[in-house]
Amino acid sequence: MEVKELACVAYLYNRVVLKRKKNRKYWVHPLLSARSTKGLLNLFYNDLRKYEDNFFNYLRMSVSSFDELMEQLQEDLTGQQTNMRECISPLEKLVVTLR
Repeated sequence: MEVKELACVAYLYNRVVLKRKKNRKYWVHPLLSARSTKGLLNLFYNDLRKYEDNFFNYLRMSVSSFDELMEQLQEDLTGQQTNMRECISPLEKLVVTLR
Protein backbone atom coordinates (compact mmCIF):
# COMPACT_ATOMS: atom_id res chain seq x y z
CA MET A 1 0.00 0.00 0.00
CA GLU A 2 1.05 3.50 -0.61
CA VAL A 3 1.37 6.10 2.10
CA LYS A 4 -1.82 7.89 1.01
CA GLU A 5 -3.81 4.64 1.09
CA LEU A 6 -2.49 3.82 4.56
CA ALA A 7 -3.36 7.30 5.77
CA CYS A 8 -6.91 6.93 4.40
CA VAL A 9 -7.33 3.52 6.04
CA ALA A 10 -6.04 4.85 9.36
CA TYR A 11 -8.34 7.86 9.14
CA LEU A 12 -11.40 5.72 8.38
CA TYR A 13 -10.49 3.25 11.09
CA ASN A 14 -10.18 6.07 13.61
CA ARG A 15 -13.41 7.66 12.52
CA VAL A 16 -15.56 4.54 12.27
CA VAL A 17 -14.22 1.95 14.70
CA LEU A 18 -12.65 3.99 17.49
CA LYS A 19 -15.37 6.63 17.62
CA ARG A 20 -18.16 4.11 18.31
CA LYS A 21 -18.70 5.25 21.85
CA LYS A 22 -21.89 4.12 23.44
CA ASN A 23 -23.88 6.93 24.96
CA ARG A 24 -24.59 5.87 28.51
CA LYS A 25 -27.84 6.71 30.17
CA TYR A 26 -26.58 5.68 33.59
CA TRP A 27 -23.26 5.17 35.30
CA VAL A 28 -24.96 2.54 37.46
CA HIS A 29 -28.38 1.31 36.39
CA PRO A 30 -31.14 2.07 38.95
CA LEU A 31 -31.90 -1.64 39.20
CA LEU A 32 -28.36 -2.32 40.38
CA SER A 33 -28.11 0.72 42.61
CA ALA A 34 -30.84 -0.76 44.84
CA ARG A 35 -28.75 -3.91 45.36
CA SER A 36 -27.65 -2.81 48.82
CA THR A 37 -31.24 -2.75 50.11
CA LYS A 38 -33.15 -5.10 47.82
CA GLY A 39 -30.45 -7.58 46.84
CA LEU A 40 -30.76 -11.30 47.47
CA LEU A 41 -27.80 -11.33 49.83
CA ASN A 42 -29.26 -8.70 52.15
CA LEU A 43 -32.70 -10.29 52.18
CA PHE A 44 -31.56 -13.89 52.42
CA TYR A 45 -28.15 -14.17 54.08
CA ASN A 46 -29.04 -13.33 57.71
CA ASP A 47 -31.93 -15.77 57.69
CA LEU A 48 -29.79 -18.43 56.04
CA ARG A 49 -27.20 -18.21 58.83
CA LYS A 50 -29.86 -19.26 61.36
CA TYR A 51 -30.24 -22.68 59.71
CA GLU A 52 -26.93 -24.56 59.65
CA ASP A 53 -28.13 -27.31 57.31
CA ASN A 54 -29.48 -24.89 54.70
CA PHE A 55 -26.37 -22.71 54.99
CA PHE A 56 -24.19 -25.75 54.38
CA ASN A 57 -26.35 -26.80 51.43
CA TYR A 58 -26.16 -23.30 49.93
CA LEU A 59 -22.44 -22.55 50.39
CA ARG A 60 -21.00 -26.04 50.98
CA MET A 61 -19.39 -25.10 54.28
CA SER A 62 -20.43 -24.55 57.86
CA VAL A 63 -21.15 -21.11 59.28
CA SER A 64 -18.02 -21.23 61.43
CA SER A 65 -15.84 -22.23 58.44
CA PHE A 66 -17.37 -19.43 56.39
CA ASP A 67 -16.73 -16.89 59.15
CA GLU A 68 -13.11 -18.04 59.47
CA LEU A 69 -12.57 -17.82 55.71
CA MET A 70 -14.23 -14.40 55.62
CA GLU A 71 -11.96 -13.18 58.40
CA GLN A 72 -8.87 -14.32 56.49
CA LEU A 73 -9.94 -12.85 53.14
CA GLN A 74 -11.64 -9.65 54.34
CA GLU A 75 -8.68 -7.37 53.62
CA ASP A 76 -7.98 -8.83 50.19
CA LEU A 77 -11.62 -8.61 49.09
CA THR A 78 -12.24 -5.05 50.26
CA GLY A 79 -12.54 -2.61 47.35
CA GLN A 80 -12.10 1.13 47.31
CA GLN A 81 -15.23 3.27 47.65
CA THR A 82 -15.59 6.06 45.12
CA ASN A 83 -17.98 8.95 44.64
CA MET A 84 -19.26 7.38 41.44
CA ARG A 85 -20.48 4.06 42.80
CA GLU A 86 -20.46 1.74 45.77
CA CYS A 87 -18.02 -1.14 45.64
CA ILE A 88 -19.18 -4.70 46.15
CA SER A 89 -18.80 -5.81 49.76
CA PRO A 90 -16.33 -8.55 50.65
CA LEU A 91 -19.22 -10.66 51.94
CA GLU A 92 -20.99 -10.48 48.57
CA LYS A 93 -17.78 -11.31 46.70
CA LEU A 94 -17.13 -14.38 48.84
CA VAL A 95 -20.72 -15.65 48.68
CA VAL A 96 -20.83 -15.28 44.90
CA THR A 97 -17.48 -17.04 44.56
CA LEU A 98 -18.50 -19.96 46.74
CA ARG A 99 -21.97 -20.25 45.30
